Amino acid sequence: MKKLVFVVAPVVLALTGCVTPDGNNSMGTTSQQLGMAALKVAVNAKCINEINTLPAWKTATRVMTAEQRENIQTEVCGCVSEKAPNSVTAVELATAAIDPTARATIVTQVVSQTVNACVAETFKKVG
Repeated sequence: MKKLVFVVAPVVLALTGCVTPDGNNSMGTTSQQLGMAALKVAVNAKCINEINTLPAWKTATRVMTAEQRENIQTEVCGCVSEKAPNSVTAVELATAAIDPTARATIVTQVVSQTVNACVAETFKKVG
């Protein structure tokens, strides 16, 4: 009997998580939220890797201390992560939550579309 409770309880919890109190299915919203979180984390990691390859970044940060570069890099990649949701559809967000290959493709697309704008935006604030 105790084994049955351990099997049934998670199933019941999982199923109740799919229905909101008004009876609507929240699965799409949950997938989008998971997709958004996964996308932001992946975009930030990709941005940190990508930013160091940009010629403009290398030139602009040449005379900075490591701490200054890190602070600006954090600001730029934060900008890119915040702009990421504006660059993808709800379907892409849901797909990003469950498909690592699609997430990688979406992340590359988002970073390439926004990193230069965020670098320029950040340096305008600094300068």
